[in-house]
Amino acid sequence: MTVRELFFASFYRFKDLKNARFLGFGKAVLYLLVLSLFLAVPITANVLQVFRDVQADGQKIAQKIPDFTIKNGKLAPVDQTEGFIYQTNSIIFTFDPEGKRTTTDISGDMIGNFLSVGLLPDELVVALPSSGITDQLLGSNLLEVPYSQGLENLDGAHIRQYLDQESVPWWMILITLLVSIYPSFINLVMTILITCIGASLMAALRRLQVTFFENLKILIFCATLPVVLSAAIGFFSVNFDSSLFIILATIFIYSQASKGLPRRPSQVQ
Repeated sequence: MTVRELFFASFYRFKDLKNARFLGFGKAVLYLLVLSLFLAVPITANVLQVFRDVQADGQKIAQKIPDFTIKNGKLAPVDQTEGFIYQTNSIIFTFDPEGKRTTTDISGDMIGNFLSVGLLPDELVVALPSSGITDQLLGSNLLEVPYSQGLENLDGAHIRQYLDQESVPWWMILITLLVSIYPSFINLVMTILITCIGASLMAALRRLQVTFFENLKILIFCATLPVVLSAAIGFFSVNFDSSLFIILATIFIYSQASKGLPRRPSQVQ
């Protein structure tokens, strides 16, 4: 059977999935990558929703940002403007030309918020959620950029224009999807391998004449329906345990698909 035929069989003709054991292993891995794409779609949708929430909060902040320029590496309001702190559901924004706050204060604002941004007298400070990724890339979750290092053209008008954008750029959607595929693929590979151990034990108890790698290829196609269902549920429930569901549902489908597999001959005493 072809990959296309196996794909359609994975939804309603489970017994035909035993033929996946004859498929080339490279094609099975590529098919697994396609399944990872299904799981990456709800992750991408949830991440983009966070972006939209932050973007909506950014538009509120844009209305509060006064006119300013950068002169000699210092924050210079056009009019006599006092500093302020503005908080939304996801962002705490600080405008502090007088230097009343420090980078430590900006970082301390992170509690319960997605990020904290501060325009201090001589630098831009951005505090991100602490994670392994941000610590590896930046050394910490705190990003400090002096205005003298490439931000001389920063001003209130440019920031307001940037924050007033209403749509998420297409390239951000693409990057988010590509980044989401990697953890989805790794997680799915581990899930299928764990499932294959259980399926191999089942096959051994039933004396089925099938190898571990043949089982693995069968299971990849048995996981199609559970993966599609998990992806659909993922749009509505972020905390859904997709791995456990995929394992249990795939084992059930495998129990149906393996019924047509040849059995090992009984040993004659």
